[in-house]
Amino acid sequence: MRSRAADAAAKRLRPAFAAASVLLICLLGVFAYALASSHSQQRDDLEKRFEDRAKVAAIINDALFSLATNSVKAADAKQFGGKTVDEAALTARAAAQQNIYSAILSSDGKVLAKTATAPGNITSSPQFKKALKSKDVVYSSLMKGPNGKTTIESAVAYPTQYGIRVDVSSSDAAVLSQFLNSFLSRIPSVANAKSYLIDDQGKIVAAPGTKTEPGAPLPDQDLAQAVKTEQSGPYDGDRYFASAPIKGTPWKIVLSAAQSDLYSTVETTVSWIIFLAFVLVSLGGMILLWRVLISNAELQRADLSRKHALEINDNVVQRLVLAKYALDRGATETSQQKLAETLRETQQLVTSLLEERDITPGALRRDVAAETEGRPDPSARSIEGGSE
Repeated sequence: MRSRAADAAAKRLRPAFAAASVLLICLLGVFAYALASSHSQQRDDLEKRFEDRAKVAAIINDALFSLATNSVKAADAKQFGGKTVDEAALTARAAAQQNIYSAILSSDGKVLAKTATAPGNITSSPQFKKALKSKDVVYSSLMKGPNGKTTIESAVAYPTQYGIRVDVSSSDAAVLSQFLNSFLSRIPSVANAKSYLIDDQGKIVAAPGTKTEPGAPLPDQDLAQAVKTEQSGPYDGDRYFASAPIKGTPWKIVLSAAQSDLYSTVETTVSWIIFLAFVLVSLGGMILLWRVLISNAELQRADLSRKHALEINDNVVQRLVLAKYALDRGATETSQQKLAETLRETQQLVTSLLEERDITPGALRRDVAAETEGRPDPSARSIEGGSE
């Protein structure tokens, strides 16, 4: 059992130890919050970089289309910028570029030339109106063309000395998809992401690394729903997506990845294991510190008790000497007084030594009974015999 001195020491040290414990808990809490915040910030950074990849892919596609557009504008202005447009030349170009149909229209909607396959209502094409308004190139969503083909219609507005003209063409979406797949597959991927180029109806225009035909819906229905309402974010419980529109088109780049792949660099238990080890070491250190403080307090108490016991012992010895002198002088009363004082000092000494530990019933069990009469001293007996 712990001594009363240890209990007293523990009581004195308890406020300081409690304050130290609270401080340690606060520090551990701050460290845990900092670690969790760091992981959260790293996750945000990974999400932003993932979204930036979609934006970069969209910008690259826009730059690619812009480059092609400038080339088409220059060629159209040179070949079809005269007062009249050579329909045979337009038909030949359409055949060379594998266009389904082509037509050159003036700004007032007059058809200057068209291929035989061009629809009669070509002037009502939404792309013609958008290109005339923007004076740039526009693309349509995926459309159903002849013979069940999926097509894309483009309209390029180009300047001439006779005013703005618009080159309206329709192409097989599979040709453009093949080109875009080849281009997009060269863009470095991240987190094993799947990439898609879709139109505003959620239909696939291109899907690098897959055999998906243009016009097919997104194979991930949850992703299709998420793209309709958000530009980026988590979906389907364990996946993350990011999208970015391509300027001048109704298309957008969509990237999708598993969150376990996206966060693989931060979703690790190593840092938390290290933190847990630190907590356990700190806890062990506090327990050890408590034991050391209690031990030191007990040692200090023991030193004080020993010093006090030595002082009492010295008092006992001195009073015994005085009692002996009194007996030698025949002062019986003085001797009895000194012996009584000695007994009290002895009692204090014993009490001082015993109060270090609790005294319980049965603590003292002797093997031999205490002697109530002193044995005769042989040397004293020989002296007495000699004197006689």
